[in-house]
Amino acid sequence: MVKKTNKTISLFSGMGAMDIGLKQAGFDICVHVDNDPYCVKTLKKNWSNVPVVEKDISLVSGRELLLVAGLKKSEVSLIVGGPSCQPFSRSNEGKRKGTKDARGQMIFEFARIVDEIKPKAFLMENVVGLLSSNKGKDFTQLIKTFKKSGYNIFYQVLNAVNYGVPQKRKRLFVAGFKKQVDFSFPSPTHGYEKGLKPPVSSGKVLKRFDDGIKHNGKKAVGGKWGHLINKVPPGMNYIYFTREYSNKHVLFKDRSKFWTFLLKLDPNQPSTTIQAQPWNSVGPFHWNNRRLKLKEIMKLQSIPLKYYISGINGRKDEYGSPSWMQIGNAVPPPLAKVVGKCILSRLSK
Repeated sequence: MVKKTNKTISLFSGMGAMDIGLKQAGFDICVHVDNDPYCVKTLKKNWSNVPVVEKDISLVSGRELLLVAGLKKSEVSLIVGGPSCQPFSRSNEGKRKGTKDARGQMIFEFARIVDEIKPKAFLMENVVGLLSSNKGKDFTQLIKTFKKSGYNIFYQVLNAVNYGVPQKRKRLFVAGFKKQVDFSFPSPTHGYEKGLKPPVSSGKVLKRFDDGIKHNGKKAVGGKWGHLINKVPPGMNYIYFTREYSNKHVLFKDRSKFWTFLLKLDPNQPSTTIQAQPWNSVGPFHWNNRRLKLKEIMKLQSIPLKYYISGINGRKDEYGSPSWMQIGNAVPPPLAKVVGKCILSRLSK
């Protein structure tokens, strides 16, 4: 039985991937909040017993959430969410405005709901770039806001690959507790250090989808540079066509592109970070010279294949679809689970 102390309010729920992990850890998700129509459809299909507040978070009050969830303040154990991360993302250089971007203010909307409800604990997830946004001022202000609400704050950057996820995906987690606790984030279970399990390779989890056919990148990838993917070795990217690698076939200047440009998976290694909004030449691509399929990125994110994700709507191309975006923005459930267990163990004491 789920205890009352595990009642949870989910903000910026997205497709609900973080909530999958928290549910597995022992939390009871009582309400979702998201205003993206595709995410809302996904949530309603997979969490039919959990109400969804379909609003911009800035128009939602803590009182409304308690009413919809059927909870009293004293019953809320955890508030969780991953506010908009694009303004803080390092892959968004040139447009990285932090809290000067309206979306960047969502971290403070999260803090507002926390302040209004006063849960026993909260967990916020975001990109690592939040730490350095506006020379660190945005994150410093956020921590001050949480502390002003009476929370003891802990934060750490965790890499999903260190917890059995077949993908290198670093994310910042901020946890807060109303009471003084001796909290620490989970220790890695996977890695190359002695005593740890080896990282899970992309080849291991994608084996079931591999037909062994070598594709023609020009047709399978498309775009101006798609034909080049045929020559890129597994685990390599556009650097293969720079002087940094060789003088034989120089097409690009050294370090002139993002790392994901023409990036191809190595089946013997974990995947690199799945992009939520890729364009034609942004990887990672399959080692057989093609784009990844939707179910393949679900496996790389460790999302159950039976989990329904809206947004295909008969499209032939899954790449860059609303479904792809939801998966690309998700927190891998196994990572959320191990963090959730650590929080739950503190709350139970």
